[in-house]
Amino acid sequence: MRFTPTPLFTISALLALAAAMSAHAQVYKTLPRGVRMLGYRNVQTTRISSEYNQSQAESPISYSLNATAPVLEEASETIRYFFQQLQATNPGAYNNFTYGEYQIDGEAQMQVHGMGLGYGITDRLTVYGMLPYYTANVRVKYKQNRPSNVAETSDKVATGATSDSAQLLANTLAAFPEGNGNLLQSVVVNVYGYQELGNWQGSGYGDMELGMSYNVVDRGYWGLTLTGGAVAPTGRVDDPDMLQDIAFGDGQWDGFAEAATGYSFTDHFRVGTTVRYTYQAPAEKTLRVPTSRDYTLSEQKGTFDVKFGDRVDASFLATAVFNDWFSLTPAYEVFYQAPSQYSSAFGAANDYLAYNSDRMGHNARMTASISSISPYMKKQFLLPAQLNFMVQQTVSGKNVPKVGRFEMELRVLF
Repeated sequence: MRFTPTPLFTISALLALAAAMSAHAQVYKTLPRGVRMLGYRNVQTTRISSEYNQSQAESPISYSLNATAPVLEEASETIRYFFQQLQATNPGAYNNFTYGEYQIDGEAQMQVHGMGLGYGITDRLTVYGMLPYYTANVRVKYKQNRPSNVAETSDKVATGATSDSAQLLANTLAAFPEGNGNLLQSVVVNVYGYQELGNWQGSGYGDMELGMSYNVVDRGYWGLTLTGGAVAPTGRVDDPDMLQDIAFGDGQWDGFAEAATGYSFTDHFRVGTTVRYTYQAPAEKTLRVPTSRDYTLSEQKGTFDVKFGDRVDASFLATAVFNDWFSLTPAYEVFYQAPSQYSSAFGAANDYLAYNSDRMGHNARMTASISSISPYMKKQFLLPAQLNFMVQQTVSGKNVPKVGRFEMELRVLF
């Protein structure tokens, strides 16, 4: 199974670097002039073994493979010749032949370390940059859901045999060993040309985000900040020769624009919302060339011009401020990514890849914050910093993994 980057796996906006001198800042606040902020975030996911499919129903992350005659005959010229003779001798036996149906199941778990730095150029203008570092573990299991029908096929050929060659085919089929996991590995490696299935571990940097935030309005009780920037393709992309790897980036430049606004009802209760639009630039990618809309395994690779769908992210949050030190923020996050577009010399494959490529995700989030910024300003503490503990869970979606996240974030102003 290929784990493609999603709102969890890209974990975009790993570090929300917009901060303020207030202990429990509104989302529209920027850094004061000359103030720097260093941020570190650690993200640990739960085990990811299911996803929300195109019908928005939860389903396991898996592939099915039916080892039929047309599939197996791609393994070598000798095997192709054998099945060609079977098809010529008994077309029905050829069409019904299977060496078993197999299921490949996988689960993944990730840890992300994110580092970011922000700087207040003026009281209204903040620039920032952030870069995540991923560690991923994938565990793969495969099992046989349906046995082979070699014996049945052999009997059918023998029953209808009218020549010595037909009887030889029947005897050859009868001598076939039973299909098992070794056969599955052989098909994946020798027929389709993928690397051997198995557990996978990887680590590396993700895509780097650079941005600039400008505080347009700050009336004390409400405000508005606009942010723009780019995401550079510094992360690891999918390897078309591996089924079980995880990408840490999507392989092309992105540009984004974001608006953040908030309102304070009292000193102890505030609300905010952010909306981001991301444009994903076209890029050339090497991909497997699918032969049908619903079956993505393929032995052929090709070059595609890929335009991933543009994306809209929105978050809605409310903060309860208990005192200068502690606050609690529940939030709801939603995103939608439009269908992707593919262009290549493989006409039908372009449509197969684009089919059902839009994505949507809904996440519930809770953040507990401990801040020394307000006590620092009151000269009651030596260091202006904030420590956040977060838990997040995917609650629904389309074509996204179901995942929980546990996070710890430290922000230090200096």
